[in-house]
Amino acid sequence: MRVTHIKRYLSFRCSIALLLVFALIISPSHALGATGVAQGYKVQGDIVAGMAVSLLADTLYPANQDNQNSLLGVAVLQAQVAVSLSNTTSPNQAQVITGGIANGFVTNLNGDIKNGDPLVASPLSGVLMKATTAGKSIGSAQQDFNSTTAGAQPKQVTTKDGVNKQAHIGTIQILVSLSDYVPKPPELPQALSPFQNIFSGVAGHDVSLPRSIAAIIIFAIAIISAMAILYAGVSNGIRSIGRNPLSRREVYFGLLQVFGIILLILTISFSIIIIIIRG
Repeated sequence: MRVTHIKRYLSFRCSIALLLVFALIISPSHALGATGVAQGYKVQGDIVAGMAVSLLADTLYPANQDNQNSLLGVAVLQAQVAVSLSNTTSPNQAQVITGGIANGFVTNLNGDIKNGDPLVASPLSGVLMKATTAGKSIGSAQQDFNSTTAGAQPKQVTTKDGVNKQAHIGTIQILVSLSDYVPKPPELPQALSPFQNIFSGVAGHDVSLPRSIAAIIIFAIAIISAMAILYAGVSNGIRSIGRNPLSRREVYFGLLQVFGIILLILTISFSIIIIIIRG
């Protein structure tokens, strides 16, 4: 009899556990607003849920371009997180997602955001924008954002350079995962890639796109100039011999001068190219 009661009790406990797991699986992620582990930090200033935050010393501040190297995560409400390492209702603390999914404020100040774009701090405190230059990234966008996105609000923004620009602000889901963003260097057109391989081999290191383009332009100018001079020299020599067959010696001497000029042009051009690619 006792064994039967124990079996029924264990069966009941297993059923409850399965129901909880099932409920977590079918619950939509936006119902919580965040998935991941959060932790409470001391707050300085007004920080609301959705703001990107930076940690300076032991205090949270809204993230911006001045403190972007100290990016920590995205602020969330206590009720939005499933797991918190420091549950608290203190008004002087805020919960922060440092790894996982969170709803965060973004702007298209640096261009429209596409799903998967890395995000960095913007001139607007607590608001993120698309990364285009190297820097600390808070994570990546999980949704597109532009001026037509539902909930997007227009705002006049002054950039770090003092330029006024029209932008829009809204919220999207963000995969919070701190990293150092390094933009991919633009690639040469496929037809020009052999030149870059040659330049890299001569220089002994990877040659940047601007230097490769400059070297290719100088090489093209040198070849065109050499061909033009050679054509002019040969044409003039043939015409001179046709008019006066006895001038053959002078024509040959003139062609030697032409070849000397071509050699000088190519030598100078290749020297400049080597200086550029090794720079």
